[in-house]
Amino acid sequence: MASERSPNVYGGPPPESDLRLLLLGRVGAGKSTVAKTILGRENFRSEGGMCVKKQGEVAGRTVTVVDTPGWDTVKYTSTHIKQEIKNSVTLCPPGPHALLLVVPMGDPLSSAERKAIRYHMELLSVRAWKFTMVLFVSEAEEKCTSIEQNQMIDRAKTILAKCGDRHHLLECGNSPPQISELLTKLDAMVAENCEEFLIPQVYYELMETMPREVTELRRMYEDREDRLKQKYKMELKEKEEELKKYREEKPKERLMKRTSSSQLLPPSISTEKQDGSVMADLQKVDLQAVKQGYREEALSVVGHYVKPLIVIMTAVVGALMGAVAGAEHGTLGACLGIPIGIILAVLVSYAVRGAATAARDISITVKAEGNESQRREERAGFFLDSPKSKRFDKDQ
Repeated sequence: MASERSPNVYGGPPPESDLRLLLLGRVGAGKSTVAKTILGRENFRSEGGMCVKKQGEVAGRTVTVVDTPGWDTVKYTSTHIKQEIKNSVTLCPPGPHALLLVVPMGDPLSSAERKAIRYHMELLSVRAWKFTMVLFVSEAEEKCTSIEQNQMIDRAKTILAKCGDRHHLLECGNSPPQISELLTKLDAMVAENCEEFLIPQVYYELMETMPREVTELRRMYEDREDRLKQKYKMELKEKEEELKKYREEKPKERLMKRTSSSQLLPPSISTEKQDGSVMADLQKVDLQAVKQGYREEALSVVGHYVKPLIVIMTAVVGALMGAVAGAEHGTLGACLGIPIGIILAVLVSYAVRGAATAARDISITVKAEGNESQRREERAGFFLDSPKSKRFDKDQ
């Protein structure tokens, strides 16, 4: 048996040398005869209640044919036959390009037979009709007139309506040109189906379930995201409204507080508030006094470190002077002159520093008293010139 060559990608166009066919029909419809005619083999025989797969070269291309066991009426078809029909699709992976529904010419196609055809075809799923072509078969010796063909098509119109009115008349045992015509119609059907093939129902359900689950999961998350967005938008809108309301009410509250405070305060106090600029001038004067105090404090810090240095320098100078003065009496006089000079120099420096400190304290005290008296005069003048004092004088 030759090996099959199938498209690598689902839905891809089949190579010209690859065509997979599935034969379906009732018991005695002539499926095995059709398989022999298509493949040109005489040794093609059915296996009773089993599917049979054969492969051969037809018109320069590889054709795979799967013959299924024939069915009976809906009531009498066994479970085994039904299962074989379902499994037949898996014998030509990844799936058949066409399903050939074999119907003998002259078959009355009663309502029970039409019902059996619909039932057994749809064991492969409702999608099977998309890939189905009705194949009317007759023996080569039995020539069918056009009238008989039309009558047969009329009896099968409900079945043909399901498969897009695709049909072909095949005289079994006839010449290869009739097979070529059948293959041309099959290629047209494959092209019409966008090069697809029938996937086994179990795989199709799995493929359909997975995207559905993913879609439902995505829809669930999208709905949750939309709900959260709506919730946050509502909360944000409420916050904006509260902020807007707060901004509108805050100036009103301030105005009401100012109005109520101006009504509660006596006229004299409100007038004093209007004279706040004069008090600001007095505060500026006090600020200058504070700045002056900072300067004096800085000078005192500098003096704290400079004064010891001055004392040391004075001691050194005194030691030199004592050494020079005691040198007239020899070495012992020079040695005694050094400590005497140091002591005298230190005493003189402390005396000078004490006098300077006393003089500075006196000047600071006098200056502070002058500033205080000046501030008192300015304040007294402010209250004498204020409207409150004028009103008081007027009342007096």
